[in-house]
Amino acid sequence: MKNNRSGQAEPLTKEEFWQVYEALQSHHHRLIFALCWFTTERPGAILKLTVAAVYEQPRKPRGTIVIPAWSRKDRQTREVPVSRKLKGILSQYIHPPTGWLFPSPLDEEQCLSFSAYQKALTRAFRILGFSGYSTYSTRRGSITHLSRQGLSIKNIQAISGHKSLTCLQRYIEVSPAEREAAIALL
Repeated sequence: MKNNRSGQAEPLTKEEFWQVYEALQSHHHRLIFALCWFTTERPGAILKLTVAAVYEQPRKPRGTIVIPAWSRKDRQTREVPVSRKLKGILSQYIHPPTGWLFPSPLDEEQCLSFSAYQKALTRAFRILGFSGYSTYSTRRGSITHLSRQGLSIKNIQAISGHKSLTCLQRYIEVSPAEREAAIALL
């Protein structure tokens, strides 16, 4: 569990994801949060998305979101298919005509800062009484959710963009009940 910025973030369940989504006060924070969940991407890369990477034309999302190599930890470009739910969320968002999808309110030439998003998310977690969660809870939660739905680890790797299965496995939470159920199979 995440404690004072140490350890791994608690993974969000799908139900917790929607609770936090509703608790976020601004539309752009909600969209950042949704993009992190539905793309399994790191928030730092989501904050650096441009309008052209997500939208074909005003309020018309692309079929895939292009997450450029320069914004990602592994320096590999990812193209992530847009799910029906994410498409609905994207269609409702009023985005800037060009440039950053999430421009800084202080300087439109810059994207929204990680700390601004982190503060909004921390506030929502606090309102809901969630502890041990962080900006990575969406990534860990969506990956864990896919695993619990029975997707193969190779499929999850392809979706999440992890180069290494070892790195990917750190994101998948295994509950005590799941361990007991596994042992019962022996």
